[in-house]
Amino acid sequence: MIYSICRIIVYFINLLIFNFKIRGKENIPKDGSALICPNHVSVYDPCVIASITPRYIHFMAKAELFENPFLRWLLKSLHAFPVNRGHVGMDTIKTSLKVLREDNLLGIFPEGTRVKEGERIPPAPGFVVFALKTKSPIIPVKIVGQYGFRKKIEIIVGQPIYLTDHYGKKHSEEELKELSEAIMDQVYELS
Repeated sequence: MIYSICRIIVYFINLLIFNFKIRGKENIPKDGSALICPNHVSVYDPCVIASITPRYIHFMAKAELFENPFLRWLLKSLHAFPVNRGHVGMDTIKTSLKVLREDNLLGIFPEGTRVKEGERIPPAPGFVVFALKTKSPIIPVKIVGQYGFRKKIEIIVGQPIYLTDHYGKKHSEEELKELSEAIMDQVYELS
């Protein structure tokens, strides 16, 4: 209920405050599991991404946000769950896999933090592991622009990425890193 109300509010904020455009919305599956993997430019990104689909997105959010009791209640009401960015714990891994195994959408910002326009940081390969373990597609999403009054913000949703050739195989840490970087290349190449 709170999620639906917030999504409607954010949708109207996007229309009224920003020059907001969405492309490729049809690439988000209408059912089944998938990982929604955008680049990360602002704290407002999860709100924007959640507003582009009627399906709930279960976002990972940094653990520090859950220290405030009100914020913890709000984030949990919005289907978010904590992740320690320095060391991902078993609770986060189990929650992520459960979300996907129950045919839900999992929202992850693979770079783990906000990244300034024109910069890149290596993504954490955890999202690739989740996709491999659950055979879920990865939906690349690119956020283009800066949030500001009537500034253009464009959300580009790419075609689902299926890692079919990698299912059931053992991967080294280096191979997972290479795969995660190749996927983030696809995110940044969306235009």
